[in-house]
Amino acid sequence: MSVLGDRLKEEREKRGWSQVLVSKKLGLKRSSTYANWEYGIREPDLEMLQKLADLYEVSIEGLNGRNEKESDFSLPEDVILNVIKEAEA
Repeated sequence: MSVLGDRLKEEREKRGWSQVLVSKKLGLKRSSTYANWEYGIREPDLEMLQKLADLYEVSIEGLNGRNEKESDFSLPEDVILNVIKEAEA
């Protein structure tokens, strides 16, 4: 499975929804379309990705596996501790 597929499945199961129900909520003609996204066989287009994010009340970045609280830059813990120690001195 893909990161997106894993997150879609996780969000769906968190709500106790079936793939068929999610497909209906999204207005898809076939539930297999949604299933293919979860299985990582296909990926939704940008418009549908936004609909999924809205449905699950998460960001597109969250669906793609990026934690919104993570920064693009982080320092190793030992460096942070050294900076704190120097600041206290």
